[in-house]
Amino acid sequence: YNQTKKEYQNANIRKAISLVIDRKQFVNKVLGDGSTVAKGLASTGLAKLNGTDFADAASVKSAVATNRAEAKKLWAKGLKELGVTSLDIQLLSDDTDKAKDSTAFVQSQIEENLSGAKVSVSNVPFKTRLARSVSGDFGIVISGWGADFSDPISFLDLFTSDNSQNNGKWKNTEYDKLIEASKTTDAANTTKRWNDLVKAQKILLNDQGISPLYQQATATLVKSKVKGVIYNAAGVNYNFKDTYIAK
Repeated sequence: YNQTKKEYQNANIRKAISLVIDRKQFVNKVLGDGSTVAKGLASTGLAKLNGTDFADAASVKSAVATNRAEAKKLWAKGLKELGVTSLDIQLLSDDTDKAKDSTAFVQSQIEENLSGAKVSVSNVPFKTRLARSVSGDFGIVISGWGADFSDPISFLDLFTSDNSQNNGKWKNTEYDKLIEASKTTDAANTTKRWNDLVKAQKILLNDQGISPLYQQATATLVKSKVKGVIYNAAGVNYNFKDTYIAK
């Protein structure tokens, strides 16, 4: 959400938009490629502590839930707070098939369920989408991220106030402090650092600074004789160093 724009500074508007999106329908009926509903920002399978996946520990169910009755209440409240009766929403994403499916689905979910919402969609080449995101030429942008290494900070660092890739300009002082502590005073204490990151993600999700949609999956076909292929949760997707052909 581009929070340099007044309408997206309103948490009720952000939450209403998120609550009308049926993510289960989206991954099962629209994508149909094995992708799953996102639990939060950091992906499932990225990091664990004492057997607990970070995605589970830091999840906020309401941030990825569908509740259209509640959405309509929040939407009406948000419009009233803004002093308007309708809202034009600029939805930006890439021009890939999956991105076009995503914007079309989100557009329909918003317009069919939120009275007075009109969504205009722009599907543009990747470089153009990046440039428009950086310049703030969007209302809402659908984008994706993959971790460079197996740690939640690879995702969470993006939404600190001074991060150059925080294109929506969401800001929260407590969030910044927790991320900073995870890198400094608590860096050597695994439990404290983990708790810092869990709390930070929950702050972001409770405020609906973003609306997580889905965790991407890629279908592959591998011959049964091919063994030892490693699928990484971060960084390079595939590692073939121990791969061999069984006889």
